[in-house]
Amino acid sequence: MLRVTLENDIHKYIEDRNVRGSIPLSGDFKVSFLAQGEYNINFVVEDNQNKYVFRVNTRSQIQVDNQIKYEYDALKVLEVTGVTPEVFYLDDSKEYLPYGILIMEFLKGRPLEYDKDLRKAGKIFGGIHSLDINKIPSSNFIVESNILSDRIKEGERLLVEFLKSPIMDKELKDFFYKFLNWCYKNKDKEKYFIDNKWHVINNTEVNSHNFIIGEEHSYLIDWEKPVISDPCQDITQFLAPTTTLWKANYILSEEEKNSFYGEYTKSLKGGDRNIKERVHIYNPYLYLRALSWCAYAYLEYQNPDKDIKNMDTYSKIKEYLDMDFMKKLLREYF
Repeated sequence: MLRVTLENDIHKYIEDRNVRGSIPLSGDFKVSFLAQGEYNINFVVEDNQNKYVFRVNTRSQIQVDNQIKYEYDALKVLEVTGVTPEVFYLDDSKEYLPYGILIMEFLKGRPLEYDKDLRKAGKIFGGIHSLDINKIPSSNFIVESNILSDRIKEGERLLVEFLKSPIMDKELKDFFYKFLNWCYKNKDKEKYFIDNKWHVINNTEVNSHNFIIGEEHSYLIDWEKPVISDPCQDITQFLAPTTTLWKANYILSEEEKNSFYGEYTKSLKGGDRNIKERVHIYNPYLYLRALSWCAYAYLEYQNPDKDIKNMDTYSKIKEYLDMDFMKKLLREYF
């Protein structure tokens, strides 16, 4: 298993690459597995006084040539908010280990709980979305100005092999053809975002386990694929059932959503610019992203050579690709 091999290699890497020139770390340190996603494996490196996250990137899901540097650069820009991890070390050479490497701050806390922490999440988003992108180094970020068209293109890319695959169910393929067609027919609503431009830094992966809720401070982590775009990207995803069900099996009530919106808009330095209307327009395109990724990932999981396999993720993917689930999710639209 890759993570077991890496756990052994990381100790030697830290010794041989003089990593301790970048972080305080005694000679008597240990390495242990922390967590893994689809494209990253995280370890804890610690001694008696210091503790860090050692992040190993295996692939890019946003088609950038240097995925780990993209994340590093984003974290450096975001440090000023105080609600993202501080990052200390980057190795994008892939010389010693064939993967991109980051070392960042270890943050104490627990995952977000929707029934307890919505106001904290609103405050985090408000702080991040208050950053003035004209006053920060932002040239390295992907910019998405045409967010409905971008979701269609993303959906098409993710679905290419799925729609061609002989092992996939015809009913599922027909559903995605119809869904893509509906999105095409309604993408003229994109004009709203062009005429009422509001660009901020979006995380784009805002499930409950990418929040660290601490006793005094709370954070948003996993900045693997941020973009500069309309804030509805993050807010829609945060509130959507495809997100709240992912790790927590939770669906937000209207009252809970309004509580979140209240704290979010209160925390925005520039004030609210009709975030609810933006979320309403973007919502089905967020579902296209989420469900298309599930289709793509399902096919990847059929490959025995896939580097990272998380069976909880695989189970959730299959749940989301259930026809009844998808039809219920989209019944308001088509």
